[in-house]
Amino acid sequence: MDWTRRLRIRQLEVLSSLADTCNLSHTAERLCMTQPALSKWLAELEAELGVPLFERHSRGLVPTRFGTAMAEHARVMLAEVERASHAMALMAEGADGHLSIGVTATVSTGLLPDSVALLLARRPETRLSITESTLDQLLSPLLERRLDFVVTRLEGDAIDDRLRCTPVYGESIAVAAPPSHPLAGRRGLAWTDLEGCGWVVPPQGNPLRRELDAEFALAGLPAPRYRVEAVGILMLVAMMQRANLLTALSRRVLGYFQAAGQLVALDLPTRRQGMVGILRHRDAPDTALHRDFHEALLEAAGAAGVTTRNRIAEPPASK
Repeated sequence: MDWTRRLRIRQLEVLSSLADTCNLSHTAERLCMTQPALSKWLAELEAELGVPLFERHSRGLVPTRFGTAMAEHARVMLAEVERASHAMALMAEGADGHLSIGVTATVSTGLLPDSVALLLARRPETRLSITESTLDQLLSPLLERRLDFVVTRLEGDAIDDRLRCTPVYGESIAVAAPPSHPLAGRRGLAWTDLEGCGWVVPPQGNPLRRELDAEFALAGLPAPRYRVEAVGILMLVAMMQRANLLTALSRRVLGYFQAAGQLVALDLPTRRQGMVGILRHRDAPDTALHRDFHEALLEAAGAAGVTTRNRIAEPPASK
């Protein structure tokens, strides 16, 4: 009999946990199993597959390429089971569907709220789960299909081949300051005028951080020694106001805080152009709800004044 027909949810959990811990005793303790029973189960599974899933070493297990692939499949299947259970519970409460969306700070105050408002106006019974984090933290759940969409400022080298990317609009960064900052309101600033200023910035590897470092490099200057790193737009803005710090923001996000009188844009020349877009797993379902949300994102981008020149149509999905 095909081994896949005997595979059970519990076994998927065991395989995923083994790949996470790379340790038989830790996995056995986590899943309330005995270590001999776990060792026997793993040996039997490897025998059925005809390939080794883990290499045994004195310090633990090391997944082979077969083990890594199997663990990835296990995580995807577990995520689908969890999503199915959640969807059934919501439908029993009257929902017409559920979406899990990841966003970065770039879109959390503009594009995402606008698109959600459009979607809910058309589908008021839809349930949404929204997670704000950094792109590197959102990619793993997207690849495991625990997220339906990630809306973010894009980084070419961060786009996995398993993901489908829809560029939406181009956008440059701006250096933001609290209105009380000594440089606020000064015209014709140069990047050298920022010497000695305090900063609060996203962590290393964040797209906005890379854009900011690139602007300093284009001006022939080293990146400053950033005082504080922070994730979360509200925390970042609060720190700026309390300690009179600078940061880099997308111009759309900065516009939101400018309108509220909380931040201002410094009059600095910028040369880099980033791209905001939508990421989805290539194997994700294409339901009416998914299509409606995708369309709401594009409509919200257009309603906010993104020009046709900056909008880029979605490339056709791979066959």
